[in-house]
Amino acid sequence: MNGKLVAVIVTFNRLEKLKLALSHTFSRGFYKVIVVDNCSTDGTSAWLDELEQENLEVIHSAYNGGGAGGFHLGFRYAAEQLPEADWLVCFDDDAHPENDIVGIFDALEIPEDVGSLAAAVYLPDGRISEMNRPSRNPFWHFKELFHTAFKGRHGFHIDNEDYQSSTPVEIDSSSFVGCFVRLSLIRSRALGLPRSEFFIYADDIIYVLEARKAGFRHLFVPMIAFSHDCQTLINQQAVYHPLWKAYYTFRNGLEMYRVASGFCYPLVLLVKIPKFFLSARHYRKHERTKYLSITARAVWDGVSRNYSKTHQQVVELSALPAGK
Repeated sequence: MNGKLVAVIVTFNRLEKLKLALSHTFSRGFYKVIVVDNCSTDGTSAWLDELEQENLEVIHSAYNGGGAGGFHLGFRYAAEQLPEADWLVCFDDDAHPENDIVGIFDALEIPEDVGSLAAAVYLPDGRISEMNRPSRNPFWHFKELFHTAFKGRHGFHIDNEDYQSSTPVEIDSSSFVGCFVRLSLIRSRALGLPRSEFFIYADDIIYVLEARKAGFRHLFVPMIAFSHDCQTLINQQAVYHPLWKAYYTFRNGLEMYRVASGFCYPLVLLVKIPKFFLSARHYRKHERTKYLSITARAVWDGVSRNYSKTHQQVVELSALPAGK
């Protein structure tokens, strides 16, 4: 037995998806289910308050802090307000566990030096969700670095075969969909909280990478499955709509590369930044000028590590001209 497991879900204006996520979650046997409502305006707040679910804890945020801000609140609540809880598992409102998550988790033998775990995440049609595919940091492993030079992302992300493994697989990073975190490490401050200034994107990978750098192992557990109804990727190709999502992807992505690559960071910039701009070809013609503009701002803020822009400012900067 690995102790009491808490689910942490962040939601914003996706009530129907949240209803589906909770319908799958409430029946799984979690000790507590924490839902962080990021100041939704679609009736989510009232709906949550009307639920009569004994193990439900609702946090009503005073503003929309994005996924990063929401998970910051949820992790802090679990660590500080639920002292009897031992682990948390987090996921978005468009995701849910597919199998006996608590039973499988309890049966795992988790060494003390393991600080976090990652579940296998699939799209609703059963394909592996590429945006949630765990990876090894190529800058920490020569084999992965060599393969990355020739295969790109396929060189350091885990193989399809790893999803069929009957035992956990050691990795370095994963998304927050199906990510388990040992709460005692947060309480002791061996691990911090997710960085709320990121709003969305890369906050999860940075969090796990920093946990690895603190000396705690991270394991992929293919026996635990999540479904993620993610629509960020078009044919698994990154195309961001609305365009403000591109800003966070690139700005926060540069911080992720800094954490991952260490002294190799300047070389990574030379490779990655041109790719950001070249992705303009995936956008419709009337979007490209604005895409290039917001990408330039994201690169400048990312390199200078400036996270001061409010979400409203980012939305305004990335807005297309009227009529487009």
